[in-house]
Amino acid sequence: MKNITTVTKKGQVTIPRMVRKKLQINSGDKVEFTFNEQGQVVLQPVKTDLNSLYGILAKEKPELDIEEQRKAARDWIGNQKGRS
Repeated sequence: MKNITTVTKKGQVTIPRMVRKKLQINSGDKVEFTFNEQGQVVLQPVKTDLNSLYGILAKEKPELDIEEQRKAARDWIGNQKGRS
């Protein structure tokens, strides 16, 4: 079965629903275009592994040390009880 789509002025195409479902491609997923030995374009989903996510979050030092955090939590709980 053929799935035909139109290329926009920006070079974008809509991947047909049947193809997205078969390849388990969802909105926001990345895909890779490659050529096989016959010169045909091959579309494959790019799956993210946990190793590639390492270090993407900023390593910020907490504003409070652990004891200050505990005190702040106790104070907050105490204030919540007083509001009841």
